[in-house]
Amino acid sequence: MILFNKNAVNNICPTLYEKTTLDPVYYLFEFENDQTKVKYYCIPTELSTELLRYNEFDIEDKTNPVALNGEVDLPIGTYTYKVYEQSSSTNLDPTGLDVVEEDILQVKDSSTYTNTTYSPDLENTYYEG
Repeated sequence: MILFNKNAVNNICPTLYEKTTLDPVYYLFEFENDQTKVKYYCIPTELSTELLRYNEFDIEDKTNPVALNGEVDLPIGTYTYKVYEQSSSTNLDPTGLDVVEEDILQVKDSSTYTNTTYSPDLENTYYEG
């Protein structure tokens, strides 16, 4: 499962190389909301230099996204995502394309996170009443 933050650039590293048959290849990402069944698409730029180990992409969640720039606007929730291989850098229709990865993605609102720290150097103080 991949954790994805709203209104942020998310670095995603799936393993696509082992099932990819095209060269050159572009990857179409499809995100299907598990509740609404609405689908969202984008084509991010490949960043990885270690293709035999993993593929690396930055996908930005933003208002008014441009899908061909690797941008989406995903509502908070759980998604099934699929990655399709294709020879086009502009096609956003997965019809007839081969799936090279499928998994779950959880979109969270990063502005509501609370960081909790533990400090082992602090002593516990007990009061008797």
